[in-house]
Amino acid sequence: MEKEELRHLIVQELEKIRTHKTHLGQGCAACHVMFSLKNTLNSSEQDCADLVSQTLSEDSKLNEEFIETVEQIHMIERGLGGAFAMRERESKDSYLDAYFANVLDELGSDLAQYSSEILLRKILLAYLSLYIAQTIGVDYHAATEELYYILRKNEKKNIQLDEFIDKLQDRIRR
Repeated sequence: MEKEELRHLIVQELEKIRTHKTHLGQGCAACHVMFSLKNTLNSSEQDCADLVSQTLSEDSKLNEEFIETVEQIHMIERGLGGAFAMRERESKDSYLDAYFANVLDELGSDLAQYSSEILLRKILLAYLSLYIAQTIGVDYHAATEELYYILRKNEKKNIQLDEFIDKLQDRIRR
């Protein structure tokens, strides 16, 4: 598919989301765009996520529209975060225990499969997303989209991440 066609598909999905012509339920606006491409192109999730990211990186206006749509859904129209607080303590503990183990398993698998730089970047990006979520008062998913937005918009930020990872690895080696 040509870049302009791909851009057009993304724009169409964003418009459907903004005007509520598509039902997201409690789903993610950004994920909806990626899954729509997956269904249209009959491609893998990862390939479509890469296509969306590449398209947004190359088109700053579309990148702006994308993040505005994500913000509209995740920050303005939704008040996410209250569902966990409504659970009973036993349910909360069970939920947290399961996800604690899942995270360690996932990181262990990533460490075995990828380089330590990739794992450190993943951990650093997760921390940055969490920090943004806590600081500006949005859900984690929206904060992650904000983070990727600035990374796509400003290559210097990616260089800063790489430099920090290099320093951290040097420190670990000592």
